[in-house]
Amino acid sequence: MIDFFLREKGELVHINGVRQLGLIRDATDTIRMTDEKIIRAATPLQTGDIVDYRYERYLVISQVDRNEQSCRGRMKKCNQRLALNWNGQIKWIDAVVEARTFSTETGKVISMPEGHILVTVQDNADTKGITLSQRFYMTHQPFKVTGIDRTMNGIIQLSCTLDSINTAYDDLENNIADRWKYEIAHTYALHINHGTITYVRLNEIIPLNVTATDNGNEMVNPAITFISSDPNVVSVDQQGQIMGIALGQASITAKLTYHPTVRSTIELRVVETGTHIYSIAIIGNPILKTGQSASYFSHIYDNGVEVFDQSVEWSLWNQDDSIPIMGSITASTGNSVTIKAGSSSGAINKALVLTAILVSDHSITTEKTISLKNLF
Repeated sequence: MIDFFLREKGELVHINGVRQLGLIRDATDTIRMTDEKIIRAATPLQTGDIVDYRYERYLVISQVDRNEQSCRGRMKKCNQRLALNWNGQIKWIDAVVEARTFSTETGKVISMPEGHILVTVQDNADTKGITLSQRFYMTHQPFKVTGIDRTMNGIIQLSCTLDSINTAYDDLENNIADRWKYEIAHTYALHINHGTITYVRLNEIIPLNVTATDNGNEMVNPAITFISSDPNVVSVDQQGQIMGIALGQASITAKLTYHPTVRSTIELRVVETGTHIYSIAIIGNPILKTGQSASYFSHIYDNGVEVFDQSVEWSLWNQDDSIPIMGSITASTGNSVTIKAGSSSGAINKALVLTAILVSDHSITTEKTISLKNLF
């Protein structure tokens, strides 16, 4: 009879990845917060088996009733997928998470204390490594394991409580605890080193000077995409070579090809031949250790030729616009400046931006990013 019912009423399921027929029905007549079903199959079932049914994943959480013809068990839908971190090795585990659980002894719903949850997972090679105080995230809230019950073969039940967020190590966006404790967090930045406005003569070709950094360190041969807001005025190729096509202005945007949200934009003005076209370059160490000083120098060019009858004004600010500024200008002349990095622990791994503005034309500016590192 079981073969007949499986053929006539059975549905396709996958039990531990193996496709077969199963008879599925709701476990209760009343609607509950958790989705529980009874599964009957002609093939062996075990507590802890993973069942894929109608595009949902279930975990067999009961003991299995067996006879000569079939196996029957109760399964509960896995309502969460949790990232568990073992010293930097992250594995995603399907889990049944409950704030209230059903007592099989009394038939009553047991409410757990606020901030506590019960997590049920399959007992396998990965989950055997779960330890007390291990942390994980669920819906952007951190939890830690406070109790482990391995008494039922096939499944592990974890008692868990709310934990505090670790902003230094936790990947809050992707719900991964302690991710940056073992992985290097990348902070990318991209800068066009021509200030906010630069000029190009009609029919002239000039290169854009672009710097990309990762955690304050300059990247070697980064993949960069260039876009012109008006190719009929200023064209740009994917090597950053720009050309003045017609008198007017347009903006050029450079962005990291594989991290397109990291970008920098500059305004290009196409002028007649013979017009003064000034540019500034800042020379100096891109890394400054906390508490130490370094000097920086500006070189001013007109149509690519260095000139010495122009000067700049200097300013300093934090790259993230925060206050207070993690450094100071201790000495300044028209074309040189001395910067001293802050000595507080809050300055470590921050970045300063040194700006030079041409005195005779404030639209001509350039910036240099200075990364702050630990003295030791």
